[in-house]
Amino acid sequence: MHPMTEPRRSPLKTVANLDARLYLLMGELERRLKLYKIARAVSFTGDGYAYLLLAAMLLMISPAAGLAVTMAGFLAFAFELPTYVVLKKTFKRRRPYVVVDSLERIHEPSDEFSFPSGHTAGGFLMAFVVSHMFPAATLPMYLWASSIGLSRIFLRVHFVSDVIAGALLGTAFAMLSLSLLNY
Repeated sequence: MHPMTEPRRSPLKTVANLDARLYLLMGELERRLKLYKIARAVSFTGDGYAYLLLAAMLLMISPAAGLAVTMAGFLAFAFELPTYVVLKKTFKRRRPYVVVDSLERIHEPSDEFSFPSGHTAGGFLMAFVVSHMFPAATLPMYLWASSIGLSRIFLRVHFVSDVIAGALLGTAFAMLSLSLLNY
């Protein structure tokens, strides 16, 4: 190796390094602002119960568009959930609090692995589907989905790249389901 040439860092190591730095930054922000209870409440809205409540509410507001959201949402989740499980089992990415020992665990995750964020995938899936049928709801839906993703980082159970991957996963399957249903 030439003395002036630095060894190339792999892209995955670069992402992992950036993820660890952002994780520490977000963890410190959560600690200083005492965001645990808020993050936990926001994260809870991504557990799935709120999606059923949202669908029921939209069915009452506009039966045709509400039915379209319900059908597209169920179809999208039928594809997204198995894909999410396969990705989790394939990548087996350890949770941030296991990898980065500067911050202790403050929340018990639903499973062992972190990639991708399922809560974020669900939030963005619903944001895309609802926004497609109810354009006026676009900003609040995406603020909510983004808040779910941030909450998962504040709860120290996901890296930023897990959340980004979840957002992409949910959006992709929302687009697929709307396309398959010709919406």
